[in-house]
Amino acid sequence: MAATLDDLLPAMIKAGDAGLSLAKIRTTFGGKAAAKKVSPELREKLATLGREGAIWGPLKQGVAQLYFASGRGPSIETASRAIVTLVASSGVKLISKPGLDKKVTGMNKKFFSDGLKHAVASQAIVELTCGSSKYYLHRDVAADYFGFEATTSEPAPALLRPRDGEPVAASVLTLDDLLPAYRRLKAEQGGFSAVKIFDLMKASGETKEDLHRLLIDETKAGRVTIHPTTTIDLPAEEMDAGIRLAGFPEPFVTVVVKNEP
Repeated sequence: MAATLDDLLPAMIKAGDAGLSLAKIRTTFGGKAAAKKVSPELREKLATLGREGAIWGPLKQGVAQLYFASGRGPSIETASRAIVTLVASSGVKLISKPGLDKKVTGMNKKFFSDGLKHAVASQAIVELTCGSSKYYLHRDVAADYFGFEATTSEPAPALLRPRDGEPVAASVLTLDDLLPAYRRLKAEQGGFSAVKIFDLMKASGETKEDLHRLLIDETKAGRVTIHPTTTIDLPAEEMDAGIRLAGFPEPFVTVVVKNEP
């Protein structure tokens, strides 16, 4: 029994993520006369299904033009999942953005940039910046790498005793607490965004442990980036104030707060 245009949508649904090429659609549903061209009837059917949101396409893949049922085929989400899988399989070995780009193949390739942004924004992977280069770790590996749990409940506040002997809860250091000192230091160095962690520690009056904990958390959340030293001539106190991570020979000595004017 010959296929009709009413069979097109069920066939596309059955094809799933593989989709149907325009060539196959044309030869299967366009009739013999339309074997080498898209008939007006078939063109209108594809347009109608597209307007109704039942299908989407065409997506060019090589010489093929592919159509998919709604919700099937490649997308930002499928590219993101592929990226997360690749980063996870890399384990503790950092994978660069160009290296990751080469590994994402097939139809997901077209959604690489947005898929990568989605994976970082959802905190499925962690982005680390070293100079102008970006590297990625899976969130679970990063949690072990940085020495923090991947998901934690709010820490119980420490208790301090004021002079009257009554216990009070100590406030937890936040990025907002550091922003005034960061902005002042940034302005003092002519607007250059990379502020030394040593200078930030002195300007804020925070302990190295609390500052490191916050900066690592904010790096994992994607709100700041930390950067290793590019010189061995820094004073010992500035090197000591830096964040040392396994796998990196030099400490991370500067921080940049993202989205700061």
